Amino acid sequence: MLLENIKVISVNEPRSGVSETTGKPWSQRSILLGFEDETGESYLLAKVDSALWDSLGYSEGQTVSLNLRFRTKRYRGDWVANDVRIVRNVEQ
Repeated sequence: MLLENIKVISVNEPRSGVSETTGKPWSQRSILLGFEDETGESYLLAKVDSALWDSLGYSEGQTVSLNLRFRTKRYRGDWVANDVRIVRNVEQ
């Protein structure tokens, strides 16, 4: 889903590890995004692959357009969580 005019509020330091399922290394960041809606300013926390974020070249305070993927995932222990991901760059 393309979201336009999203403000990058904060960019967390990368977290990394090794997937218990696949054994592959991973590195990701959490990005706090802000936008205006019918209630005023709202926020969305999205995850992004660290290499993808670095390639985008965005920084805190910028207003950008991003493609996001929304899904619900089931984890071990049978709990469900919403998963919001930045999936690729969109030219402005």
